[in-house]
Amino acid sequence: MRRHEVARFERAGDVRTVGTVERTDGSLEIREDVSGPSALIAYGDEVHGLRVTFTEVEQEKLTGVLVETGRSSLEEYLASGEFALIDLMDLCDVAGIGYSFVGLGDKSGVQFRPAS
Repeated sequence: MRRHEVARFERAGDVRTVGTVERTDGSLEIREDVSGPSALIAYGDEVHGLRVTFTEVEQEKLTGVLVETGRSSLEEYLASGEFALIDLMDLCDVAGIGYSFVGLGDKSGVQFRPAS
């Protein structure tokens, strides 16, 4: 596994970090962790994490869709600060790109949606 922190944003007491994990099976996991007032208000968690995983095939589709939005790469999309991981999920839903989703927090527990 290879991990890479893509971006870190701080605003109004919130800290949001975004990173990727390249797995040995070729899949790619994108991680977003949010702490601060937004995590407490939205989820009741001190830190809330989102994880989205794409197979190799779905990564290729995603790259094509990102190019259509004017982004040259997934990292450019994530590092811009303009979009959160939920925005990427919305983009994938519209384009029919499959992914697995996990949400986790100390109070909110674990939410899981497998790729369809």
